[in-house]
Order: sequence, then C-alpha cells, then structure tokens
Amino acid sequence: MNKIVLDAFIQKYNLGGQVNSVKWDSDGTTLSTRFISPDKSLLGELTLSKQTLPEFEVGVYDTPLLFKMLGTLADTVDFTLTKVDNTPVAFHFTDSVMSADYVLAAIGVIPDVPELKNVPEFNTLVNIDSQFISSFIRGKGALADVETFAINPIGGGLEFVIGYSDINSNRISIKTQSGAVALTKSIVFNANLFKEVLNANKECSQATLQISDKGLAYIEFNVDDFNVKYWLVSQQV
Repeated sequence: MNKIVLDAFIQKYNLGGQVNSVKWDSDGTTLSTRFISPDKSLLGELTLSKQTLPEFEVGVYDTPLLFKMLGTLADTVDFTLTKVDNTPVAFHFTDSVMSADYVLAAIGVIPDVPELKNVPEFNTLVNIDSQFISSFIRGKGALADVETFAINPIGGGLEFVIGYSDINSNRISIKTQSGAVALTKSIVFNANLFKEVLNANKECSQATLQISDKGLAYIEFNVDDFNVKYWLVSQQV
C-alpha cells in the first residue's frame, strides 16, 4: 500500500491533533471513518476508495502515535492485521527493512459519533479555491492565538474575519467569491479547526462551503480517491 495515501487519510480526520480517537472500517476496497472533535463543534465523514485492504472494524485510540510509527517506514508498505482468536489486535506494517505493530483499541473506548438530524437548509454558498485556502492558512498563522473567525455579509458578498470582535481588535479579513448569499448576520466558527480542515485538503483546488443562518456550515472535498465531509457548528463569541 502507498503509505503517503494512508498518511493523507489520517491527516484528513486527525486535523493537526484535534481528533485522535476514531473507528476505522474496511470492506476490503474502501477505508472509512466518522469523527467528532472533543468540543463537538466539528463532525466529519471520510472515505478512501479503490484500495486493497484487509477487512476490519477496529478502534484507533492514539492516532498521533500511529502517524509517527508510519513515519519510520518507506513509502510503500504491506498492511496486514494481527489477530488473536479471530479478533484484530494490531495493525502490522512492513517495508523492505522495517516493521511496525500498532496495538488496536476496543471499539467501546472510541467516542460515539452521533448521526446528523434536522440538518437546516444551507442558503449561502462560498467558493473555496487554492487562493482562499492559502490566504486563510496564512492569516490564521499570523494570528496564532485567535480561536474564532466570523463570516460576515458585506456589500452583497461575504468576508471571513479572523479575530472578529465587537471591539477594536487585531484581525485579518478575506473577501470571497460567493454564490448565493442569504446570510444577514455574522456567524462565528472555530478558526483552529477550519484552518486544519483546509490544510488537510489543500491539494483540492475547488470546493463549496455551504452555510446556514441557523449556525451550521458544511464543506465537502473530492480529490483522487478521497471523499471527506465536514460539518462545523457555530460558536458563541
């Protein structure tokens, strides 16, 4: 298996260390997971298709450790399961020189990811391209301690404001190419999580961020054999 692809799978849900414990599911050709941030402000679904894998349903408790262990191996690895009494207990990875065994967790210790219910209509659309992704990541990097950003309706369009506040504050604003705009007030989201979402999918040159004035945003990325969906819940300033 191409280890770089597996690394990308991890990065798209781990989000820079924001989400560490998940369940991995494989039907032999598709690897998938559902995940939720500890503060429950982000929920996601990720699939990687067209793979050759063992079949399993397992718990991955310490994703950063798994990522570090994979980092010791070559770019092409054999990926198998170690089983005891037909129960998976470890991932086993080998290259031409090294091997790594990652111990799996019981499904019961992995946080439950709720099903989305009563999803509101998304009535505002924002075109997300490579320029926007780069601009937001650089802006958030400059304001590293800022925890939120706002999406503001302005002049028939939208702007993203990192460091938004009702009082005078350090802030960086990014104007966007918007589709339909029905937003009538500012909505605030977690800036750290959104930056990590963009960073984990920066190879995708085009996506659409959908926003509901009820305080929910949704973005989906499709690139190569990956499909990943993220829902973000608005924050209180």
